[in-house]
Amino acid sequence: MMLDLRKIGAYISKLRKDQDLTQLELADQLNVSHQAVSKWERGDSLPDIGTLPQLARLFGKTVDDIINAGENAKNREHQHLGTIVEEIAENRPEQVAEMVNTGEVEVEELVEVAPFVKASVLHKVTERLDSNVFKLDVIMRLAPFLGTDTLNELVRQAEEGEIVWNVITGLAPFVSSDTLNRLVDKSIDGSLEVHNLVGIAPFLGREHVDRLVQQAEEGSLSWHSVQGLAPFISRETLSRLVDRVVDGTIDANRIISLAPFLDRENFEKLIGGVEAEYLSPDLLASLAPFVYQGTLRRWLPNSKMTDLLLVNKKSQIIEVI
Repeated sequence: MMLDLRKIGAYISKLRKDQDLTQLELADQLNVSHQAVSKWERGDSLPDIGTLPQLARLFGKTVDDIINAGENAKNREHQHLGTIVEEIAENRPEQVAEMVNTGEVEVEELVEVAPFVKASVLHKVTERLDSNVFKLDVIMRLAPFLGTDTLNELVRQAEEGEIVWNVITGLAPFVSSDTLNRLVDKSIDGSLEVHNLVGIAPFLGREHVDRLVQQAEEGSLSWHSVQGLAPFISRETLSRLVDRVVDGTIDANRIISLAPFLDRENFEKLIGGVEAEYLSPDLLASLAPFVYQGTLRRWLPNSKMTDLLLVNKKSQIIEVI
């Protein structure tokens, strides 16, 4: 269920006109700007939690009347949103939590009003919710409206196994960089599997991903464990890896998984710098789909073409030749 802001706005407009008030006069009585009233009536926004009860009293209506755009009580889609709004407006978050826990109010209704509730107030409600109510799907839907401290605490619980790891993946866009950095540290020290970080890699920041790659280079993490992070490795780190292949300090086969993310400059460096005997037909076959035609033409004379052709009868190298 979702609030229909356009219907609510039209209803507010009707109530205002029935009272023969201008938008400016209504705004003055509610101590808001006339632009705010205009936005309500256009359906661009909803009066905030503190203003809704005032608006309802001014027109002799209930908050539920406003939220349901004047619908008859029997036909109302939102039965208890007004109760939640009024309790929050009166600074009684514990009462809201109690109503949700006992089933007097549906948790879906709490999710519905969350966009209009301050994060600090929502935290006071959610911290009192029973675990059988504050489930994973509810946490995910409330995440954009919960404060960073609340979300960081949920991530900590997930790290300790109190909540499933999927919670961290879902909360990653909203948690603090310090929390994400701690997860990287835990992967490096071995207390957290690196593969778990793949789902949150877009939010880690390249400096965190590069730290993990560096650990793999040094041998404290397996190279296979960081391959899933390849799309998020910085250009500078990719270039350094190519340099290490060229100087022979890391195995050229490690580049295969990174090939789709190498630019032309790095391919040129790789081809020009690696001795021909290290460019095996298998390695060439794996890299060929990502190599520019001109680069590939220069590459072939430096390798054993007969072996290459035998291995690549059906590959793109045949087409280029």
